[in-house]
Amino acid sequence: MASSDSGFTEHREAGPVKIAASGSVSSSTAHENKEDNGGVDRISELPEGILVSILSLLTFKEAAQTSLLSSRWVNLWKLAVTELDFDAPKVMELLKFKRCLIPEKRIEFKKWVSRVVQQLNDLSPGSKQQLTKFRVSFTLSNQCNSDGDIDGWLKFAISKRVESLDLSLVNYVQIRKSDNKNYLFPEDCFNHIKTPAGLSDIKSLRSLCLSFVDIKSETLEHFIANCPYLEELAVKMSWLLVKLRVAAATGSSLKLKRLEVRRCRHLKSLEIDNVPCLTHFAYQGRQESVELHLEKCISLVDVNIDFDCCRPGLVFHSISHKAAQLATLTLRMEGDCLWFLNVAEFTHLELLTVEIVNGSIDETIIGLATLIHACPRLQTLRVLTSTYSAIKDSSARVLKPSVVRVGHESIKAVEIIGFKGYPVDCEFMEYVLECFVGMERIVVDRSNPTGGMPNIPCSEKQLEEARQCALKFKSRASPAIDFVVK
Repeated sequence: MASSDSGFTEHREAGPVKIAASGSVSSSTAHENKEDNGGVDRISELPEGILVSILSLLTFKEAAQTSLLSSRWVNLWKLAVTELDFDAPKVMELLKFKRCLIPEKRIEFKKWVSRVVQQLNDLSPGSKQQLTKFRVSFTLSNQCNSDGDIDGWLKFAISKRVESLDLSLVNYVQIRKSDNKNYLFPEDCFNHIKTPAGLSDIKSLRSLCLSFVDIKSETLEHFIANCPYLEELAVKMSWLLVKLRVAAATGSSLKLKRLEVRRCRHLKSLEIDNVPCLTHFAYQGRQESVELHLEKCISLVDVNIDFDCCRPGLVFHSISHKAAQLATLTLRMEGDCLWFLNVAEFTHLELLTVEIVNGSIDETIIGLATLIHACPRLQTLRVLTSTYSAIKDSSARVLKPSVVRVGHESIKAVEIIGFKGYPVDCEFMEYVLECFVGMERIVVDRSNPTGGMPNIPCSEKQLEEARQCALKFKSRASPAIDFVVK
């Protein structure tokens, strides 16, 4: 198989798009295969059901490659397909830096997906063969649907009674423009899933993840109310959501366990009511203007909040009402937003993770103290700090409110990722050694956190200086503490 820097190009060359069009292998290749097996192709003589069962154990790409074996195998892979994962991570990374290639790669990717879908439809257009997974992840905008291709993919997945539906149609070119228009969930598809036949098609859905897909609240709430097995719902960058209600229909219950709502910029209200199985909730967006209502979520134990460039507001206040039942809490926030006032007591919280982005070396993260001391049973504290910017102009410095340093006995492990030995890092380490009197392990990791804001790489000299700084703190720590410097 020819290699390629393009993830989907590699699949296309080895997979069904090119292979199925060619029919079968050459006669010379077939003759060589027979000679290797004593002149008899015994595997191909097996019943179709057995061959399909064997192919179902392979990946989509591996199964498609078997269409090269002989005319008997050309269509067998199609009968075995239960998962379709159209992802091109290598190309995604490439397009971030070479955006001039976006139009060309979009066309190639779209053709690849459309041809695979068409081949599966042509094999048995009336078949109700079920898909367990249908995923598309690539840089596709609303304009890419001018010929209805993306609509066709969505309708195909729904018609196959898909269990996991994941559309991530990122558009890096338009991502920061206020007038950006994402792919629009088709109205005729919504009309279909309201019919008895459509309701039957979506009732098997267990996971629905939509990124950069504009979907109306009415449509999303229809999925929630009519998918009795839905356990995971994630919506990211949907511009049409203004008010969303996640609640069971009258006389029914929701099995929803995971809910994520991220960067839906026009969202004003999010109501989560009577979702007894919900264990994980994640929210990213503006805090001060979104009303969050959490009612009857008795199993909620894990919350992830990204403050999106602002201070704790209405969303965090609503989460605080569930403080007594949370076991893990993850916060991502700006360096100058780390002050928590009048924090409710998180009586059962055991793991607290705080990721700090866009900080500077003259700020402080001691503002976390109020939150930390509101967690009397906290076992593990993880602090991730991005590379800090240069010192701000003195006129722009924020005054540091005084913090009462109270001993905390329950914390056993502290992990600091992104430690560079700056004054802000040293200040926090002083606080840790002074107040966390029951510690058993400290990990100081100098590497930059992954998945956050872009970081400025450090030189070898800076990393060595950070190591020496961490070792000084290690020499001051109790010998009973397992102090690790990475």
